[in-house]
Amino acid sequence: MHVELQDVAVSDREIVRRVWLPEDQEQYAGSIDAVFDDLAKSGHPANQHPFAVVSCGVTVGFFVLRERESVPDWSPPDVMTLHSFRISLACQGKGLGRAAVGLAISWIGKNRPLVRRMMLAVNARNVQARTAYLRYGFVDTGMRVAGPIGDQHVLSIDVSGRGA
Repeated sequence: MHVELQDVAVSDREIVRRVWLPEDQEQYAGSIDAVFDDLAKSGHPANQHPFAVVSCGVTVGFFVLRERESVPDWSPPDVMTLHSFRISLACQGKGLGRAAVGLAISWIGKNRPLVRRMMLAVNARNVQARTAYLRYGFVDTGMRVAGPIGDQHVLSIDVSGRGA
């Protein structure tokens, strides 16, 4: 199945709203409205890169990459961080999430060749997502941070030499 990333503007909220998650998953990714509201009021919009995940012409996922001043406090400033990752429920389990993470790493390699790591925080209760990230090659840093709905595990992956 062909998967590609498409740049998303703050005005593209409705396109991404089609990426539906049940409430038990939405709580981990954040509501689309909250994500887009944060993007719209960002003091550093050039450091936030929202992407739609598109398969066969249909938007099936979404995430945001952040860098420099836009990374969270728990992150070193020289990495990119992955946020609000979601794949529509109807498309889960088909390899689209794995492909999207690979495309994010490739984008970093091509557009930010000096960045060596990508990091994310995943809720401790979101076992399915944490397991998927670890299977992909992320490593648990051992760092734990407080998230909006509970403790989060901070994961990291080496992106140097990938996708350049």
